Amino acid sequence: MRWLEAAWQEVLDALYPPRCAACAITGSKGWCEQCLNDIEYVDQPVCIRCGSPVAVEKFCASCRAHPIVPEALRAVAHYRGAVRRAIHRCKYEHRPTGAPALAELLVHGWYTPLTAPLRAADAVIPVPIHPGRERERGFNQSALIASHFCRRIGMEYLKGALERTVYRQPQVGLDVAQRRQNVAGAFQVVNPSTVAGRSVLLIDDVWTTGSTLNEAALALLSAGASRVFAYTVAHESFD
Repeated sequence: MRWLEAAWQEVLDALYPPRCAACAITGSKGWCEQCLNDIEYVDQPVCIRCGSPVAVEKFCASCRAHPIVPEALRAVAHYRGAVRRAIHRCKYEHRPTGAPALAELLVHGWYTPLTAPLRAADAVIPVPIHPGRERERGFNQSALIASHFCRRIGMEYLKGALERTVYRQPQVGLDVAQRRQNVAGAFQVVNPSTVAGRSVLLIDDVWTTGSTLNEAALALLSAGASRVFAYTVAHESFD
């Protein structure tokens, strides 16, 4: 019952005071005012395909040369400032309690014109990490973000539909070609019938070159998904 959930949340808040996802100041559920003002949202116009900022809404140079696999990809914010700090705290400082605040950015962006192409999706799948990596970290931040997002907007969450079967090394520090090779063939659909004919929305925390999202999308399309879109909290430009 909702009243019981609310009462339990009050108890948890008393025992573990809520903190800002980015700076950890107490008393701020999700984001403190200063960090919230520090978030740099992605503004239109953006590339029709990958959602990267462009001067005029059309395909960016990268998508004209090498289109990403998802039909459309969008990020809510730039991977800088408070958003970068929040993602780092969640992933690398083992703070899963920051995931709902990151998911709320996805909720905020979902109701804007920026994400209109993604709303053709009817189910959500988080980008998985390798089971060994998940055991080390204790959680998959993308799964936590996706689960909270689905509860907030009422989309179906296909838990465990996609798995990562290969883990080589983190993508950080690799160039474009190395990133592509590092995730080649890394994903597989557990039960193809769960995605057959579905329009799927992949959710991840951040994208840089799109290599991971491309491989995940390829696995879903090969398993029979009719359409694949992608949605991330942040976008990091790659130099």
